[in-house]
Amino acid sequence: MPEPTAHEILTTGGWPYAPPVVHDGIAYFAHEREVIAVTPDGSERWSQRLEPRVSGAPALDPEQDRLYVPTRVSRTPDGPGPAPASVTVLSLSEGTVENTLRVGDRSAYGVTVVDSDVYVRSATACVKLGSDGSEHWRQSFEPLIYNEYNLGDSTATQVVPAVTGDGVYVPDRNAIVKLNPDSGGEHWRIPVETAYASPVVDDGRVIQTGYGETVAVTDTGNVRWRRSLRSRATAAVADGDIYIVADDLHELDAETGETNWQTRLPFRGTAAPVVTDDSVIVVTGSVHAFNRDTGGFLAPDRARWQTEGIHAAAFASPVVAAGRLFVVSPMGLLSLRSEGHR
Repeated sequence: MPEPTAHEILTTGGWPYAPPVVHDGIAYFAHEREVIAVTPDGSERWSQRLEPRVSGAPALDPEQDRLYVPTRVSRTPDGPGPAPASVTVLSLSEGTVENTLRVGDRSAYGVTVVDSDVYVRSATACVKLGSDGSEHWRQSFEPLIYNEYNLGDSTATQVVPAVTGDGVYVPDRNAIVKLNPDSGGEHWRIPVETAYASPVVDDGRVIQTGYGETVAVTDTGNVRWRRSLRSRATAAVADGDIYIVADDLHELDAETGETNWQTRLPFRGTAAPVVTDDSVIVVTGSVHAFNRDTGGFLAPDRARWQTEGIHAAAFASPVVAAGRLFVVSPMGLLSLRSEGHR
């Protein structure tokens, strides 16, 4: 990704700060009680007002013309029972609301779509749904709330199940759990101190970050290594290396967990980095790009570029698509581009 030299505000936004999903040159962005489909030049295709509040990043299923948005209902003091968590289903092409599916209580954290099956992590459950909205299974989980660290789940807006052919990997409170994708039964559970973000699966390894540590586990449940790297951001993997946003940005060797290189960040990030062929892009209030390969542990030329005059929300991962870099800010959804690229 070349250094951006211009940007547009595509649409206003608000809490939660969750990234868009981009498909066929259209960005789908959810915030507060609204979902918007917009092109990179700011042309709105559709917008839809929702009754529940958005609680996480959307996911899409182009084959079924569906957009899935994690949502929650604000509980009133005298309301009966716990506030429901749900997934609101919209038409990808038209933006019309097609269904609302309850997936637990409190808040829906994130959605993964695989072969038109829908996997959801809410505050109280992991649920598998069919494309018709039917529930295949439900497994109870605890909210990702750690009062001992004053860490709530209001920023758990990108906690999605990681799904492979033989497992569904989900963070529980202080653990990473593997579920059977057909039945929802638990295969194994490995302790991870303050597990908080989505796990990442790569080449038979599962990487789970947490506010207390980062752990690598084989898909059969054997711990490969543990590092005292505290991160609320999902890891990124590329070419046998792992990228962790903690106080510093670390590139780790996937086999050993040892740091290949690290570079200082101005502020702690809480969103997953994005890895391109030659760069690692991180949001920590502004947007920073670092060279993946420079030769050396603390090479002075690690930094590649950073944006000026743009405040990017540290809770939302950047998205590289359609020749643009999309970031979320308190102003809304921004599209960054290199001069001359339109």
